[in-house]
Amino acid sequence: MLSDAIEALKQELEKADGGRLLPATDEDLEEARQFGFPNGLLELYRENAPDVADGRVELWKSRPASGQRIWSVQNAIRENRDYVPGTELFPLGYVVFASNMFGDAYCIDTVHVGQSGELPVVLFPHDVIEEGASQEDVERYRLPVAANLEDFLRQFARRTLIEQAKYD
Repeated sequence: MLSDAIEALKQELEKADGGRLLPATDEDLEEARQFGFPNGLLELYRENAPDVADGRVELWKSRPASGQRIWSVQNAIRENRDYVPGTELFPLGYVVFASNMFGDAYCIDTVHVGQSGELPVVLFPHDVIEEGASQEDVERYRLPVAANLEDFLRQFARRTLIEQAKYD
């Protein structure tokens, strides 16, 4: 259940001083909905969005070398609207909502929907997705890391999430 994954994440964030999860504002949720965020991500943010003051929550595997962060609603919108690779991935059906410490993007994949209708989470490198990239261009860099958002959150909390993006 998602609630179990959220509770595990909250416990790990507290232990690591990695930030807090709080309900998103109605305004932020509406902006994210209008921007095109998928329902599963909106539901997560409804009760468990990274604190706006920090803009993210993060867990480290080993400082400063590796770790991941989940973006607040506003930062996730910016990642998809203003920054590469999100600006190139979002129009193709990939919604950036998290990243590793190198800037590679974890995305909700609305293109490759699972048999049960669940949306997988995939990782893209930040430095090879170019302006005007096509679906075919980005597919070769698409690395599935979690079966769905719940699986992603569990791996994030356990610090077992794949963080090396695919470059070939």
